[in-house]
Amino acid sequence: MTPAAQDPDDLSGGGVDPAGPVLGVWWLAVLGLLVAALLLLSSNLRAYGYALGATLGALALLRAVLPTARAGGLAVRGRWVDVATLLLLGAAVAVLASTLRIV
Repeated sequence: MTPAAQDPDDLSGGGVDPAGPVLGVWWLAVLGLLVAALLLLSSNLRAYGYALGATLGALALLRAVLPTARAGGLAVRGRWVDVATLLLLGAAVAVLASTLRIV
């Protein structure tokens, strides 16, 4: 079969997995956000901010060390742009959480 003549019943999309993209380590983000949400529900706003910042930091570390194919949904732009963005957001959330004046 030549490349120009494709099977019309082939729905694979040219080598793309028909089940959809692999999300990779997104389940760690969901787990971290669930822990942060539990802290928020327990009225511990400062701990919530720290947990959210730590989750973003852990995701940045994973994005830095995992290959793009394994990073899944964490791979949005270039590796170091993603890492810098996640680290900056994580640090900003943690600093904001540390400056809260809870009465």
